[in-house]
Amino acid sequence: MHNAPAPHMLQDLRYACRSLMRARGFTVAAVSTLALGIAANSIVYAIVDGFILRPLPFGERSHRLVTLHSTHPTQAQDWNNSELSYPDLVDIRERVGALERVEGVLTRNFSLASAQEAERVSGASITPGLFSMLGVAPELGRDFTEADGTEPGFESVVVISHRLWRRLYESDPAIAGRAITVNARALTVIGVMPEGFAFPENEDVWVPYRTSRDEGRARRNLIAAGLLRSGQTLAAARAEIASAASQLAVAYPATNREWGIHVLALRDLFVTDATRRSLGAMLLAVGFVLLIACANVASLLVARGIGRQRELTLRAALGASRARLTRLLLAESLVLSVTGAGIALILASWGLDSLTASMPEPPVYWVRVEVDARVIASTVLVTLAAAVISGLLPALRTTRGQISHEVISSGRSSSATPDQRRLQSSLVVAQVALSFALLVAASLLARSVAMLQHSDIGFDASSMLSLRVYIAGDAYDDPVARARTVEQIVTGLRDVPGVDTAAATGAIPGDDGGGVVRLIPPSPDGSPDRELGAQMIPITSTLFDTLGLSPIEGRTFDSGEADRVDGNSVIVSKRLADQFWPGLSAVGRDLRARAGDGIAAFRVVGVVPDVVYEELGEETPQSRVIVYVPYVRAGWRTMSLLVRARTAPEGIASAARAAVRGVDPAFAPYDLMTMSARRRVTSWGEHFIGRTFSAFAIIALLLACVGAYGLTAFSAAQRTREIGVRMAIGAQRSDIVRLLLGRGARLAIVGGLAGLPLAIGAAKLVEGLLFRTSPWTPGVWLVLPAALLAAVLLASFLPARRASLTDPAVALRHD
Repeated sequence: MHNAPAPHMLQDLRYACRSLMRARGFTVAAVSTLALGIAANSIVYAIVDGFILRPLPFGERSHRLVTLHSTHPTQAQDWNNSELSYPDLVDIRERVGALERVEGVLTRNFSLASAQEAERVSGASITPGLFSMLGVAPELGRDFTEADGTEPGFESVVVISHRLWRRLYESDPAIAGRAITVNARALTVIGVMPEGFAFPENEDVWVPYRTSRDEGRARRNLIAAGLLRSGQTLAAARAEIASAASQLAVAYPATNREWGIHVLALRDLFVTDATRRSLGAMLLAVGFVLLIACANVASLLVARGIGRQRELTLRAALGASRARLTRLLLAESLVLSVTGAGIALILASWGLDSLTASMPEPPVYWVRVEVDARVIASTVLVTLAAAVISGLLPALRTTRGQISHEVISSGRSSSATPDQRRLQSSLVVAQVALSFALLVAASLLARSVAMLQHSDIGFDASSMLSLRVYIAGDAYDDPVARARTVEQIVTGLRDVPGVDTAAATGAIPGDDGGGVVRLIPPSPDGSPDRELGAQMIPITSTLFDTLGLSPIEGRTFDSGEADRVDGNSVIVSKRLADQFWPGLSAVGRDLRARAGDGIAAFRVVGVVPDVVYEELGEETPQSRVIVYVPYVRAGWRTMSLLVRARTAPEGIASAARAAVRGVDPAFAPYDLMTMSARRRVTSWGEHFIGRTFSAFAIIALLLACVGAYGLTAFSAAQRTREIGVRMAIGAQRSDIVRLLLGRGARLAIVGGLAGLPLAIGAAKLVEGLLFRTSPWTPGVWLVLPAALLAAVLLASFLPARRASLTDPAVALRHD
């Protein structure tokens, strides 16, 4: 007897399938609704799982891996750009017992010669113990040893990624021991890493890094990765590392005073708090969409249940218990949900493929955003939840109480009970309330994206092309030689037909900041204790002509300053000048900055308008506080190039690339795009969040309108005889429309009021994601309720108008 439920369940499922096949219109509507809701949940879960939930690919070490970052009161709190010096790394390794290992990574560009032409690849110099600390060994060949360690730029061996080995070297099994040309030097390949490995982010080349402890402590250029000892907590490690940083500040005051060290879990280096907030908001929003979909299907099931009262009464009369009838109705809900889930997985796969293809650059290598076993498992759980949410309450309401004999003999139709009418109304109210919250969030994000897209970055970028180049090779070790080469590249670009002017800069406006510099503001006593964080950007003399900007006062750099490594001329932004010398001329004044363990003095020769270099929405206290120096003074090997075209900038892209290679075939220009395209790329994340919320809001609004439409149509069908009587005694069609619209209007108003707290919560939830947009923008809170009411009334009007056209004679014969 205890095995009886299984056959009954199978029987119920078979009957549910046959019943739903007969009601094809209902089935298509319900399955489509659930498929949309479940697909949206599957897509968002896949994103959240890929970035946050999925374990890192380092086995049991995954939760013990951390990164260490330097902090300073004058430095923006951006841990990704706050590295340690090599001597500090060694001291932390020796002083902190909570860490089993500490290794360093210096991310770099490399120029890799191939059979066709040189190409730029991303790579890193790493301390020799990094791979073993991560628990990852080369697939072919060997790891680095201490004997391989060397000063960056003087490497002789290299390890490459599996994908680079496959793409450029045709998976040559004898690659170990083979020489390849990297940065115009022959390096010996000693190993190939396993497939899928690209630490720390998406690297393809690794060379050894090791210097002596005599290296300057002010040279903070290494990402420090550490491994917690088994049993140690992150909090305990932070306390011990903070103590060690304080000791270093006392021992080396010239370079370490006020410097601290912050510790992050490895995942948090790439998944920021802002990313977590965005994904959390998306999870909540997609949950609302699923609830609205379930409410919509529940409303359809209630209406279907009312029409099946005669069938259910006959089953009850033949001995079926309420539990058996409830299970029968739940079986239909389960069939609908499972069918919707199958379609949802197909939609989710397409959606994730489109999402991946639209990303301007791939995420960190261990992130996998795809439909896999984990996503399928979550979809199964969501499907079961949808089946229960959408089916249980309608099933209980439909089978509630004793069905009287009159129903059996009442004719062709059945009437909704007060409980069923209240349930249908409540479901529409819930849909309207949830839709209101999503519409508010989507509208705020859409306004934010519009502000972001049209925000002024300080100059007209409409006809500009941008690209980057890595100056590779021993021939360019000398800063003066490097500066002359950069000037050659700029001259070559200016000679391209259709080009007006060109320049080189250490940072592309609106994309990335410059180097961090700590300035010492003027003080009455000349004390160097006060400091201000700023950006230092090396440039060629034509930058401001290329940007279309003229100095506010003073001048730009002249050609004679391009070769002077020991020069002291600088140009400052207006914001810096206003902060240091308010109401005074800045030209000719001295500017002091920290330089290693000393203080360097500069002379201001010009003040220029403010330009936004960091990505919009990521501004820090040092944004627009900028010191420009001649390129030769910094001598960065990676430089950005800006080209102003007289024609469409897309048309000169190939010629610009050729001009760079014409200076030296080893140069590999990359990241080439118009400035307009770059703005779209840098704001892709904000656009994605805004588009996602907008899609959710549109789906929610459509489902709410469908719910209102269905409720009005069902109400009109239930009141057909009443409508006929009213019209027979003189009621006008407009009276019938107002009668039916009244209920829709009441439900919309109640839904809007019920959704107001949810909408306020949604506004607060997305507040941290908004760019120059107040969550309490009056237009949003005044226009959206009216628009929502209008949409619900329109959805209710269509069936109401159709009901008003009913012939009274036909209506009176309805029963």
